[in-house]
Amino acid sequence: MDLGIAGKWALVCGASKGLGYGCAQALAGEGVNLVINARNPEALAEAAARLAALPGAGKVIAAAADITTPEGRAAVLSAAGGPGVDFDIVVTNAGGPPPGDFRDWDRDAWIKAVDANM
Repeated sequence: MDLGIAGKWALVCGASKGLGYGCAQALAGEGVNLVINARNPEALAEAAARLAALPGAGKVIAAAADITTPEGRAAVLSAAGGPGVDFDIVVTNAGGPPPGDFRDWDRDAWIKAVDANM
């Protein structure tokens, strides 16, 4: 099915594995140009190579940074060859709080989790 998004630009965070990689893979398969982001540069480079090799994939740019920080966001939005801030699609798949039963967390743990994802 042609979604009519070929040639558009997408930012996919947490794209080196899991759900983020799956989203990036689906978008690449539709011919979308990608800026993919994750914190681990090696894993991100491997993901970028796999995505770029997909049939019909558009441009794939890897921007290793912590998107939850102002410096990380600035690095991703200024990735060489990317669209700057002019993305058509954004997948905000940054890590959340650690797994577990939320009722086991104390107030400080909640604050740390929220601050880490702002």
